[in-house]
Amino acid sequence: MRTTIRTPLKPRRPDAAASGGKVTELVVRRRRLFTAHPGEARFTYPVMAALVPVATSRGGEVAYPGDPMCLYSALTLTIQRSVARLSAGLPEEPSLDDVCPDWGHCPDDDYRRTANGPRTTLIADSRTTDGHVFDPRIWDEVAQERFIAELRALQPKVLLLSAVSAAHRYALEMAELAKVHAPHCVVVLGGRHADETMKYRDADGTADFSWSSTVEVVRDGRAAQVVDFVVAGDGAPLLDLLLRALSLTVTPGFGPTDNAAVLDALALVADAEESLRGSGTIVGLCPGEAVVVPVRGERLGSAELPSPYEAFSIRARFGVFTEAGSHPLGSRTAHMMTLDSCPFKCTFCSESIQVSQRPTRFAVSETEHVAQRVRRLMDWGAEAVFFDDPVFWGGNWKAITEFCQDLLRQGTDLPGGSRLEWGGQLTVDVVLNRAKADEVHAALELMRRSGCTYIYIGIESMAESVMAHVGKNLLRRNPEAWVGKVREALAIIRGHGIRVGSSVLFGLDGESRETIEETIEQIGRLIDDELLVMASPNILTYHPGTAITAAHGQDRLDYHSRKDNRPPYTYFEEAYPEVVSQLLTEDDIWYIHKSAAERWGTVRNSAAEPLTEAAR
Repeated sequence: MRTTIRTPLKPRRPDAAASGGKVTELVVRRRRLFTAHPGEARFTYPVMAALVPVATSRGGEVAYPGDPMCLYSALTLTIQRSVARLSAGLPEEPSLDDVCPDWGHCPDDDYRRTANGPRTTLIADSRTTDGHVFDPRIWDEVAQERFIAELRALQPKVLLLSAVSAAHRYALEMAELAKVHAPHCVVVLGGRHADETMKYRDADGTADFSWSSTVEVVRDGRAAQVVDFVVAGDGAPLLDLLLRALSLTVTPGFGPTDNAAVLDALALVADAEESLRGSGTIVGLCPGEAVVVPVRGERLGSAELPSPYEAFSIRARFGVFTEAGSHPLGSRTAHMMTLDSCPFKCTFCSESIQVSQRPTRFAVSETEHVAQRVRRLMDWGAEAVFFDDPVFWGGNWKAITEFCQDLLRQGTDLPGGSRLEWGGQLTVDVVLNRAKADEVHAALELMRRSGCTYIYIGIESMAESVMAHVGKNLLRRNPEAWVGKVREALAIIRGHGIRVGSSVLFGLDGESRETIEETIEQIGRLIDDELLVMASPNILTYHPGTAITAAHGQDRLDYHSRKDNRPPYTYFEEAYPEVVSQLLTEDDIWYIHKSAAERWGTVRNSAAEPLTEAAR
């Protein structure tokens, strides 16, 4: 399979006038074709999205649902356009949006407040946008049968799959099933795996696909050609662009799709707009050819995109938030992000700006807008909010302070007399900003007053010899012992009445049985001193594009073969035998699992107490 790279799509190309005429011609012709098939429904086609799961069994393992908010965020613009078009009806004159995906209508407030937990079916809710997402959480025979039933009943014209790297193998399975049970279905794959494995370099006009990317897996025959398009970068505007191009090329009856025609239509749709939005890469897989279409439009800030929950109900619960009631799984928790990428450069992290290259964020001047969104989430039934940012507001204490003030002005009271709880993620070095110590303390106090009850911090290791290689202990000019810094940072947060949870990562450079023992014991001492209310042990998993993956020579990561995972790997997020740290033996992983459970007790976030969507 050869690779063809097309000229990047940019705002209003010089030949836009000629392209505009061609778009008009296509729109008019399409209106005539569809008008010959009476009925409004003829101008819409069924669509289905799926959050691809990571786990393969229903017991004895940590539950990791992938990245729901990545999917919700990517769907915002196409759903917004579809809902507006369905509400307004077919325009009198032929329009680019005559034909559109049928996402249904956004749920009303009653639906939002009663929807609870993972979706059990799509068909019953197919008239709501929330009912178009298949979210199995586990990929086993039961989930496969449900998925097949949904495909047969809905017969989607488009299936949109969102997958983290560990879920990619199951995304390929789902795509294959879609081609069998909904034969004319167009499969679009996006999510963090696509972002991590597919890059276009503007400097020399070349594309780079890692060995574990969907394109390479299909190219060399490790998987069948069951995916039609792969999207990486700014998911929401790029997906909207792709579906508009597909809508421009479909014919009545929605039979087979010509992927090459869709790729040609991308430029036509881009030129028809006054401004092209979004930056990233769309790859179309055609017979014998992978066609790369770079998109270099205007990057959108988070405030310019709809809230991910405009179209979806709040279904997650987070056990660390309990003030709103006595539900055994905790308060109903919405998720938000103030930025998509971490500004720091830890060697192991796939959320680093060096890997994701996705700087979408709320500006520090938009704290009031974020507070208003939180208030809206409360109206939709949220009892708690967790900010999934790698670092809350990028560690900007001025923005954090202003957000808390804005949130207090919006009000945090919930029905029944309780108040909104919220939490976020910080780092040790952000908390220990010596130059802004007074500002940090004042901000933490304001966080507590505005409802913050929980902070999550990545400790990673408590062995100095390991942390020396990570790129996390930032104060190089005046280095301090990492163990002391961790303890001090946790004590500062706890001193303001905010609980702290942590992630602990085993398998980094310098790891040995001795450093494993040291970390487990030191974390145990933090627990003994009531500085941690939760500790989550994790095994280093190689992600495409991270510095440690390159340093360890792991350029061929098997994220495509079908595997049913097994202990001890199932006790940790994303861990599979072939993609975990080469510095750990299976005996080491068993040791970590058993020793952490014994030393940390119930504070350990373990298979006995599965993670909810936010506990990562």
